Amino acid sequence: MMRVVSLIVLLAVFAACQRDRSSAPPAGSSSRQVTAPVEKAAGPVLHTFLGQVAYDPSSSSQVMARLSALSVVSIKIFAGDRASRGETVMVLKSPDFLSAESELASVLDNPGGKTPERVHGIRILAEQKLRLLGASSEEIARLERTRRPIDRYEVRSPLSGTLIRIGPAAGAQVRKGDLLFEVSDLSHLWVQAYLFPGEEKGIRQGSEVRVVSLHASGEAGIGRILRIAPFIDPRTRTIPLRIALDNSRGTFLPDEWVRIRVPVHERSGRPVYLVPERAIVRTKDRRTAVFVVRGEASPALLPVTVLGRSKGVVEVRGEFREGDRVVTEGLLPLLSREGV
Repeated sequence: MMRVVSLIVLLAVFAACQRDRSSAPPAGSSSRQVTAPVEKAAGPVLHTFLGQVAYDPSSSSQVMARLSALSVVSIKIFAGDRASRGETVMVLKSPDFLSAESELASVLDNPGGKTPERVHGIRILAEQKLRLLGASSEEIARLERTRRPIDRYEVRSPLSGTLIRIGPAAGAQVRKGDLLFEVSDLSHLWVQAYLFPGEEKGIRQGSEVRVVSLHASGEAGIGRILRIAPFIDPRTRTIPLRIALDNSRGTFLPDEWVRIRVPVHERSGRPVYLVPERAIVRTKDRRTAVFVVRGEASPALLPVTVLGRSKGVVEVRGEFREGDRVVTEGLLPLLSREGV
């Protein structure tokens, strides 16, 4: 009988232990708060953010068809290849070009006449028409020499650079105004970036910035801020930023993502602090803040202005006091309490 009672007691104790074990929080789910000290920043403040490389429109050119063509006879240079200024990119078969050459050929065949001044004026007009269509001096010289008009229209690159797009394929029909190709000088590029409202403070137009590739090589280049938009993009809720990038070494490629380091010019004289990136939270109204701990008091939400980021550390400005610490772990209960 005593053995049975002892067995029942042991079973009850075991069941109670199991209940305690099941009610305990799982490993790694502790809401224990971890804090880190707030430090003053030394040296110049740098704002770090991401951007994307783009073509520079001032160093690019889109070539449109100046006349219609029955077909694209041949393409001499393809997308990704280098083209020199004046080099033939494609050849079109165009009756309109044949008509323009025939007009000049007819004038050349009848240089005399009762009114040579009038003939000379017509010849100048016929040559100007061919030049406006894109005919080169060599083509006009060939026509003056042979007096035989042709329907082959050579389209040339207006600048030296890389062919970044081809419109029609070989054999395709072309209408007036169609895009034939686009060429860009990749030694001059743009970087498009976006700032959250408030982060544009202290960033000046014309400032020199450092652009670092996100590839494994981590190569860097120098850029200059061209424009800070005076508005907030309603689609992204950010402020567009445009940077001119010197790419004379061919380090960067269009559409590549880069990291930008911009100096922040401060005039307020207020100190800048360093806090771990894990401490930064964003409120419902899209403002940045941290939970600050002072002495034995409970953590309190403190608004801050983010000035820059670098390797897990954020440069901020806020109403900090000496000895303040910020919460870096165990933020979930605090976020729930503040409704952030």
